[in-house]
Amino acid sequence: MFSTLYSHLFGRPLSRASARIPHRTAKWSLDNLFVGRGATKHLSAVATAPGFSPRNDGFQLDPPLYYPPKQSSLRDSTSPKYPFYKPPPNCTIVPSTPSVERAQEAAAATAAGGAAAVAEAESETRGGADADANAEPPKPMPIVKLSNNVHILGFDQHARFIAHSLTAIPNLPPVQILAHNTLPMTKWGEEGRAVNVYDFQRKYVSSRPIPCPEYIGNHKIRSRQLSKISTMHNIIVSTASRAVLPTLYALQNYIDRRTTVCLLHPGLGVMELLNEEVFTEPSLRPNYVLCHSGHQFDRYSSLIFSLRHAPGELFVYGVPRDDEDPDLGRRTSAWLGAQHTQHMIDILSATDELGAVGLQQHLFLQKKLPKMIFSSLADTISVILGCRFDHIRHDPHAMSLWENMLDETIRIISAFPEFRDYPEVVAWFNRDRFRHRFIGKLTSKTKTGEYSQWISLIRRGHEPPVDFMNGYFVRRAKELGIDSKYNTMALFMVKARQAARRRELNLDIPFGLQPYMMDRDKIGGGQDKYDPDLDDDIDL
Repeated sequence: MFSTLYSHLFGRPLSRASARIPHRTAKWSLDNLFVGRGATKHLSAVATAPGFSPRNDGFQLDPPLYYPPKQSSLRDSTSPKYPFYKPPPNCTIVPSTPSVERAQEAAAATAAGGAAAVAEAESETRGGADADANAEPPKPMPIVKLSNNVHILGFDQHARFIAHSLTAIPNLPPVQILAHNTLPMTKWGEEGRAVNVYDFQRKYVSSRPIPCPEYIGNHKIRSRQLSKISTMHNIIVSTASRAVLPTLYALQNYIDRRTTVCLLHPGLGVMELLNEEVFTEPSLRPNYVLCHSGHQFDRYSSLIFSLRHAPGELFVYGVPRDDEDPDLGRRTSAWLGAQHTQHMIDILSATDELGAVGLQQHLFLQKKLPKMIFSSLADTISVILGCRFDHIRHDPHAMSLWENMLDETIRIISAFPEFRDYPEVVAWFNRDRFRHRFIGKLTSKTKTGEYSQWISLIRRGHEPPVDFMNGYFVRRAKELGIDSKYNTMALFMVKARQAARRRELNLDIPFGLQPYMMDRDKIGGGQDKYDPDLDDDIDL
């Protein structure tokens, strides 16, 4: 009786009012964290700001962090315009005069040859002049306005050290860290609002203040934090593999072809995955800089803003653009992309602490691939067996798998088209010394008694970067038509162990669901979720 009377008086059912759920005719502000209490029925400034669209009528839950992207609904992919370049890419300028060069060639032919050469040169000059008259004037190169604003996505040890290093660059705007967890925000004030760096002998090196990290794990908080930003120009990605794709998808409204994404990842293939899943329109994709770090880090104490560091080099490679559209030609697109990637490399090179070195593609791969090969062997077999690195060396069956995987991986790398013009690089990978160096690392003092970091990730139910190690070699082998059965088997085995450990954690059973291969298996079989001997540092 009361509910019927309430419905007649207020035009809505009692259950909807009691649950504080807005009526379908109401529009609620996008930045309201608690629907109902204190909500307003007008659109907020954030909801109508550029890059945002107001919600549809009625009550809607926030979308998940990642769902199949539809980039065409975010931008006009049929005829994209670039108003941020001056002059516009489709304007014209006074054409150059290559006929003058041809006239100079004719004069040189006159001095060198006889009448036949002179006649031939004059005919080429006349033909070239006619072609110049009929040719369309070339397009100018737009003026690129480069930005020094840098955002670091992630809070691992590399991300903290890069923020610490870039802070020392004069006249560079404060570097902003974007974290997936609220813990860095609370610890920032407790630990002095600075990143403290020590060497491996625990001697103090330097300390520099940084801005408070911003939490972007929540959609509404992320919108409010980035409401004053229209475009993120320089993004350094140094985070867990599982977070790269959904986070950049969530930030894609702030990313366009002016953005340079610097991928500091231990493997390869992240760029291709982003282009396939997130930035599907080639002309609107960001520019990419691939990195390989030789720096070494370790935890200093329980303080998350303090770390131990051993100096190294940061090898970088600016990936050239290869796209065009009706408003931007291929040559102009490549030139603009080179300006943006070089600017990112210049920023990283401005501080000596990072030791940034720009390399060509084949030299960059020569630096990057050896560590990937070792990880695809040692980390993979360590996860499959749940054992230490030195146990692999003394197990003949594990070493047999090691040799077969190594032969297959080197055979795949030798067929890379990137090395087609560099046979000396291919010979370098096929040296016996190159193979023996990997075996020596298994029994070195630094690896003796050490477990793989992938074991630490799987123990907590996280995904290791196997898709960008063994998975990268498998994808390249398919492209080249080469067999990759050993890397494929290793890829599936690691994923199977991860799935088994995740089921064990979800069931919260202190014993493994199935018997494991050895009693000291450090992945499952009743092992705790956290082990201080294994879990040195995690990305927050």
